[in-house]
Amino acid sequence: MKTTFKILTILSLFTISFAQIEDGCDLPDLNLYLTEDGEVWYNSSADIAGIQFDVDGASVLSAGGGDAAAAGFTISAGGSTVLGFSFTGSTIPAGCGVLLDLDLDGSATGLSEIIMAGVGGSALDFVYYEGGGNGGGGDDDIESGCDLPDLNLY
Repeated sequence: MKTTFKILTILSLFTISFAQIEDGCDLPDLNLYLTEDGEVWYNSSADIAGIQFDVDGASVLSAGGGDAAAAGFTISAGGSTVLGFSFTGSTIPAGCGVLLDLDLDGSATGLSEIIMAGVGGSALDFVYYEGGGNGGGGDDDIESGCDLPDLNLY
Protein backbone atom coordinates (compact mmCIF):
# COMPACT_ATOMS: atom_id res chain seq x y z
CA MET A 1 0.00 0.00 0.00
CA LYS A 2 2.82 2.43 0.87
CA THR A 3 4.59 1.65 -2.41
CA THR A 4 1.44 2.33 -4.43
CA PHE A 5 0.92 5.64 -2.65
CA LYS A 6 4.55 6.66 -3.28
CA ILE A 7 4.27 5.82 -6.97
CA LEU A 8 1.03 7.77 -7.34
CA THR A 9 2.53 10.74 -5.51
CA ILE A 10 5.62 10.74 -7.74
CA LEU A 11 3.50 10.46 -10.89
CA SER A 12 1.30 13.34 -9.74
CA LEU A 13 4.30 15.55 -9.05
CA PHE A 14 5.84 14.58 -12.39
CA THR A 15 2.65 15.56 -14.21
CA ILE A 16 2.43 18.91 -12.39
CA SER A 17 6.11 19.64 -13.05
CA PHE A 18 5.61 19.42 -16.80
CA ALA A 19 2.31 21.30 -17.04
CA GLN A 20 2.26 23.75 -19.93
CA ILE A 21 0.08 26.76 -20.49
CA GLU A 22 -2.09 25.90 -23.49
CA ASP A 23 -4.90 28.42 -22.97
CA GLY A 24 -6.07 31.07 -20.54
CA CYS A 25 -7.67 28.50 -18.25
CA ASP A 26 -4.23 27.02 -17.50
CA LEU A 27 -3.05 30.32 -16.00
CA PRO A 28 -3.09 31.05 -12.27
CA ASP A 29 -5.90 33.35 -11.11
CA LEU A 30 -5.50 37.07 -11.93
CA ASN A 31 -2.87 36.51 -14.62
CA LEU A 32 -2.41 37.72 -18.19
CA TYR A 33 -0.23 36.08 -20.83
CA LEU A 34 0.76 37.21 -24.34
CA THR A 35 1.17 34.46 -26.93
CA GLU A 36 3.57 34.69 -29.84
CA ASP A 37 0.49 35.05 -32.09
CA GLY A 38 -0.64 38.21 -30.26
CA GLU A 39 -3.47 36.70 -28.22
CA VAL A 40 -3.77 38.01 -24.67
CA TRP A 41 -4.96 35.18 -22.43
CA TYR A 42 -6.46 35.75 -18.99
CA ASN A 43 -7.76 33.93 -15.95
CA SER A 44 -9.87 35.88 -13.47
CA SER A 45 -12.05 34.96 -10.52
CA ALA A 46 -13.61 38.45 -10.70
CA ASP A 47 -15.61 40.30 -13.34
CA ILE A 48 -13.45 42.70 -15.37
CA ALA A 49 -14.73 46.24 -16.02
CA GLY A 50 -11.55 47.86 -17.39
CA ILE A 51 -8.25 46.91 -19.01
CA GLN A 52 -4.97 48.79 -19.43
CA PHE A 53 -1.47 47.50 -20.09
CA ASP A 54 1.70 48.16 -22.07
CA VAL A 55 3.22 45.71 -24.54
CA ASP A 56 6.96 45.40 -23.99
CA GLY A 57 9.21 45.37 -27.06
CA ALA A 58 6.54 46.09 -29.68
CA SER A 59 4.08 48.70 -30.91
CA VAL A 60 0.39 47.84 -31.03
CA LEU A 61 -1.06 48.40 -34.50
CA SER A 62 -4.56 47.30 -33.49
CA ALA A 63 -6.40 45.51 -30.68
CA GLY A 64 -9.80 43.84 -30.60
CA GLY A 65 -11.74 40.62 -30.52
CA GLY A 66 -11.77 38.07 -27.73
CA ASP A 67 -13.96 38.21 -24.65
CA ALA A 68 -13.47 41.99 -24.40
CA ALA A 69 -15.21 42.52 -27.75
CA ALA A 70 -17.89 39.97 -26.86
CA ALA A 71 -18.64 42.02 -23.72
CA GLY A 72 -19.03 45.18 -25.82
CA PHE A 73 -15.80 46.82 -24.72
CA THR A 74 -14.34 49.74 -26.64
CA ILE A 75 -10.69 48.87 -27.18
CA SER A 76 -8.07 51.46 -28.04
CA ALA A 77 -4.39 51.04 -28.84
CA GLY A 78 -1.73 53.70 -29.13
CA GLY A 79 2.02 53.18 -29.21
CA SER A 80 2.55 50.26 -26.88
CA THR A 81 -0.50 50.89 -24.67
CA VAL A 82 -3.84 49.07 -24.81
CA LEU A 83 -6.95 50.39 -23.06
CA GLY A 84 -10.40 48.80 -22.91
CA PHE A 85 -13.70 49.49 -21.14
CA SER A 86 -17.43 49.64 -21.79
CA PHE A 87 -19.41 52.86 -22.15
CA THR A 88 -22.52 50.94 -21.03
CA GLY A 89 -20.96 49.49 -17.88
CA SER A 90 -20.84 45.89 -19.10
CA THR A 91 -18.15 43.59 -17.76
CA ILE A 92 -16.20 40.56 -18.88
CA PRO A 93 -17.56 37.79 -16.64
CA ALA A 94 -15.17 36.00 -14.30
CA GLY A 95 -13.55 33.18 -16.21
CA CYS A 96 -10.71 32.49 -18.59
CA GLY A 97 -9.85 32.53 -22.26
CA VAL A 98 -8.76 35.04 -24.89
CA LEU A 99 -9.10 38.56 -23.53
CA LEU A 100 -8.27 40.20 -26.86
CA ASP A 101 -6.10 39.90 -29.96
CA LEU A 102 -3.22 42.25 -30.75
CA ASP A 103 -1.67 43.08 -34.11
CA LEU A 104 1.92 43.95 -33.22
CA ASP A 105 4.87 45.62 -34.91
CA GLY A 106 7.99 44.17 -33.35
CA SER A 107 8.81 41.24 -31.15
CA ALA A 108 6.87 41.49 -27.91
CA THR A 109 8.51 40.20 -24.73
CA GLY A 110 5.54 40.52 -22.39
CA LEU A 111 3.06 42.90 -20.78
CA SER A 112 3.73 45.49 -18.08
CA GLU A 113 2.05 48.40 -16.29
CA ILE A 114 -1.04 46.18 -15.95
CA ILE A 115 -4.08 47.96 -14.55
CA MET A 116 -7.28 45.92 -14.38
CA ALA A 117 -10.50 47.16 -12.82
CA GLY A 118 -13.40 45.25 -11.39
CA VAL A 119 -16.99 46.29 -10.85
CA GLY A 120 -17.23 49.80 -9.41
CA GLY A 121 -13.62 50.54 -10.33
CA SER A 122 -12.13 48.25 -7.70
CA ALA A 123 -8.53 47.29 -8.45
CA LEU A 124 -7.85 43.74 -9.60
CA ASP A 125 -4.27 42.70 -8.83
CA PHE A 126 -3.38 41.12 -12.17
CA VAL A 127 0.19 40.16 -13.01
CA TYR A 128 1.89 38.96 -16.17
CA TYR A 129 2.54 35.22 -16.26
CA GLU A 130 6.28 34.82 -16.81
CA GLY A 131 6.51 31.06 -17.27
CA GLY A 132 6.10 29.86 -20.81
CA GLY A 133 6.31 30.40 -24.52
CA ASN A 134 8.29 33.21 -26.02
CA GLY A 135 5.55 35.65 -25.00
CA GLY A 136 6.40 35.15 -21.34
CA GLY A 137 10.10 34.79 -21.96
CA GLY A 138 10.41 31.94 -19.49
CA ASP A 139 10.38 28.21 -19.03
CA ASP A 140 7.11 26.26 -19.41
CA ASP A 141 7.80 24.10 -16.36
CA ILE A 142 6.44 25.01 -12.94
CA GLU A 143 8.69 23.21 -10.49
CA SER A 144 7.98 25.18 -7.33
CA GLY A 145 6.21 28.27 -6.07
CA CYS A 146 9.31 30.28 -6.96
CA ASP A 147 8.44 29.83 -10.66
CA LEU A 148 5.22 31.85 -10.29
CA PRO A 149 4.81 35.64 -10.28
CA ASP A 150 4.39 37.41 -6.94
CA LEU A 151 1.12 36.89 -5.08
CA ASN A 152 0.43 33.46 -6.66
CA LEU A 153 0.06 30.07 -5.05
CA TYR A 154 1.48 26.75 -6.21
